[in-house]
Amino acid sequence: MHVKQVKMAFITALFLLLTGCLFQPPDDLYSLPEPPKDYQNLYTKIDEVRASGAEYAGPVQGTNTQPIQLVDLDGDGVQEAVVFFRILGAEQQLQIYIFHQMEDETYEVQAVIKGDGNAIYSVSYENLDDQVEDKELVVSWQISSLVYNLGAYGYFPGEGEYAELMFTPYNRYALLDIDKDNQKEIVILNLDSIQGKNQADLFDYDPNAQSMTLRDTALMSREITSISLVRTGYVRDGNLSAPALFVASDLTNNISTITDIFAWRDDRLVNITLNAESGMSESTRRVSTTTSGRDINGDSIMELPQPNLLPKYPKEDAENFWTVLWQQYDILGKPIRVFNTYYNDTEGWYLILPDAWEGKITLGRSNVVSGERATTFYYWESQDPNTAPQEFLTIYKLTGPNKESRSRTGTRFVLMVEGDSTIYAADFKDCDWDCGLDKDGLIQLFDLIRPEWPNDA
Repeated sequence: MHVKQVKMAFITALFLLLTGCLFQPPDDLYSLPEPPKDYQNLYTKIDEVRASGAEYAGPVQGTNTQPIQLVDLDGDGVQEAVVFFRILGAEQQLQIYIFHQMEDETYEVQAVIKGDGNAIYSVSYENLDDQVEDKELVVSWQISSLVYNLGAYGYFPGEGEYAELMFTPYNRYALLDIDKDNQKEIVILNLDSIQGKNQADLFDYDPNAQSMTLRDTALMSREITSISLVRTGYVRDGNLSAPALFVASDLTNNISTITDIFAWRDDRLVNITLNAESGMSESTRRVSTTTSGRDINGDSIMELPQPNLLPKYPKEDAENFWTVLWQQYDILGKPIRVFNTYYNDTEGWYLILPDAWEGKITLGRSNVVSGERATTFYYWESQDPNTAPQEFLTIYKLTGPNKESRSRTGTRFVLMVEGDSTIYAADFKDCDWDCGLDKDGLIQLFDLIRPEWPNDA
């Protein structure tokens, strides 16, 4: 029985006992069932390590943060137990024990991976080599709040131990199959503020060297002060898609960001958006906002936002509003327009703007009553400060009691219902300008901002 199955059986037995579903004599109800043998064997081995002065030290970030993790590393169908310790007094205090289950359900220490630092920052289990069935460990060792090292470790059955495949300092890193060979590569991102040379290094498994070796390098944009977001995605490659790495960074002026896009082209790692003359990915440079790249139209290709400030009617309570142009990129680094939106990230919705609206609108916002936020679209083609804009559409976010009745007040109609808490509604206003939309057309262009999990490292 696997350890995971053992745990479930033990928990199930305990649940049945506590709910009175085990019909046993009353005296027996005061003793918990014994955990299965292999479960006991594993914790006996773990306790032996803890008795030597070890304490649990699970990774502090990522999706794998438990101090005891069950993973089938060698592909034999039986999960190994990967346990993270800090061993006080040891020369290298951070240690990862890998316990392998034997045929008699006992556990033996298969390997110990040791590292320096304040903490094990993260761990992931990936296929890096040419053995499809097994997984390698990718471990980030945190030296300080600003210094990190990345190590990759793989099991060699003939030698019966785990060996270090690579070890390098990094600012950020990413794991992806960028060359589409069915095994992942590691892209290391490093910023060099002294020489001003920022670069991405691609490490790939070399079966001859039996290690992760540096396969290629590509420059990042200059003038970067810090990397703000790293995401894997796809760019367009003809009628197909190609894996890509999107690296968003802050620039020295602190008011704009830039995104470098790395892809595999002509058997090289290429920063497809980098202008060789300027050393910058100028087409992706934008004013700093909370809006980040995403697959907004659901076609598996990543879109990047380009905010544009709308004209503002000069009155005391006017605020700045932005439209967001979403663009894809092809494998050559050419931007492809997808659509333009008003992207209301504070209220969780966006509206695709018809092309006929470009250069003709402005916006305003107000809180009408408690539980009701209103965003109004105005026709203002002249942009003459002496000519007041004409309102033609209002979109409401409704919460709280009576939201259903408020969503149909007057000429309002429902755009979308979000669970039990929120209704989005709209209302066309009398206006001399024909915006070109009716109720059904507006509903098709309206959508909620869906959360996306960033694969940032």
